[in-house]
This record gives sequence, C-alpha cells and structure tokens, in this order.
Amino acid sequence: MKKELTLIKLGGSVITDKNKAFVAKKEVIDRLSKEIRSSLEKYKGDLIIGHGSGSFGHTVAAKYKTQEGIINEKSIEGFPLVSEAARRINTIVMDIFLKNGLKAVSFSPLSYTYTEDEKPVKVLLEPIKRALEVKLLPVIYGDVIMDKKKGFCIYSGEKSLNILASNLKNSYQTIRIIYCGETDGVYDEKGNTIKSITPNNYESIKRMLGGSGGVDVTGGMIHKVNEALEISEKLQIETKIINVTKKDNLKNAILGKEVVSTTIY
Repeated sequence: MKKELTLIKLGGSVITDKNKAFVAKKEVIDRLSKEIRSSLEKYKGDLIIGHGSGSFGHTVAAKYKTQEGIINEKSIEGFPLVSEAARRINTIVMDIFLKNGLKAVSFSPLSYTYTEDEKPVKVLLEPIKRALEVKLLPVIYGDVIMDKKKGFCIYSGEKSLNILASNLKNSYQTIRIIYCGETDGVYDEKGNTIKSITPNNYESIKRMLGGSGGVDVTGGMIHKVNEALEISEKLQIETKIINVTKKDNLKNAILGKEVVSTTIY
C-alpha cells in the first residue's frame, strides 16, 4: 500500500545567520533535529529533508555571480568555492542530525542532477529511493550544479525538492511539502498571515512578497511561493510555509496537526 511522503525545507535564514558569513545557528539545528526525531516515532510516512545554504553558499555565490553561470574567467574560480561552502553547512547539519540519532544520509544535488538552462534533463534518483526503502533519512541541500547551457547554476533547496516530488509522485499516495522559515507563512500588508495562495489570488498578493533578509541569490519568499505554485499546478501538491522559530511547530506540521501557516495550492 502506498503511503505519504513529506518533503521538508529548512530555510537558510533558519539554520544560519544570513547577516554574518559562515555562521550556523547550531542550537536551532539541534532543536529542529530533535523535533524531526520525535515526529518519526509517530509518523508513518517517509521524510526527505532539504536545507538552504544561507550565509555559507549565498555569500560566495553573490561575490562570483555564480547564479549566472560561466560569464567570465572568475566564474570557474568561484564554482568550487560555492560548492564547498554549501557542503560546509551541510556537514554541520549532518553532524547534529547524527548526534541526535537521526539515520540521516546526505545527497548532493551536484552529483545527481544535470540541467539545461536550469531545467532538469537527467536526474539519478535510484540511490535516494533505495535509501528510503531501507529506512534512511535522505538530506539534500541548496547546491551549485552542472548545466549544459550555462556551464553551471545555483539550484535551491526548493528546486531540488520539486525534482524529488516530480520523480517520486508515482511511488506515494500523497506528497506534501513544508517550507520552514521565520514567519507564520506569508503576511499581508497588516502583518496578518495569508491563509492560502492560489493562482487565482497570486497577482494581488505578489506585491506583498519581499526578497530575503541578508544575501540570497535565489530570490527569498517570492521564489518559494513561485516554486510552490509550480509544483501545485504540475502535480497538485500542497506546500505549507510555517514558522519554526516556535517550538514544536515543525513536529506538529509533520504529524498533520494544525499550525499557523500559509498553504499554497
């Protein structure tokens, strides 16, 4: 019998200090990893965790304009530095996850995703599928990947989760996505949470969407909403944006309990 898959994106602003280069919020990562572990005692579906690179990858990528691909002789110099910065925050996340008893294993999008003009053309997901089958917890992250047209490009955690959702959709009865940030979803002009965003109300809400605090080469909140709308249109998958600065919000969201959030569908 097919079951549920939940894809979780821990935002870069949640796990790093976006205003200070290469500073991880280890206490926050520790608390969230414990909430994930606790939820797995009751949750019957599968989980995949994604995370952003925050002040690690974005800081270096902004310096070399890595999101634009190969544009000058400095581009090739920047690529391995961005890749290494993304790996560094992933290593910190993984160390804390493993310390707290999660059977986590890291997958770099650079090693399994190949794109052309940022659109996936080849994706090798069999190792991730097998990891899920043997009850491991796959962890992916915002990364720089090879691209046929641009040479390489930045691939956010959101984009990588969408690829996973698209390729795993036939293996699960339902798939849902949870974006973990520092706000109770998307706010209106009065600071109230917008309960839902759909193609019907998106244009009226679009002007309220800001970028991101600190350096973010992937576009902040508007990027998250656009990615969520795209996956909803293609696969009818709902995305919730929740505030994980509030204790147990992530745990409760995984378990399907009510959490103040914006639902995108």
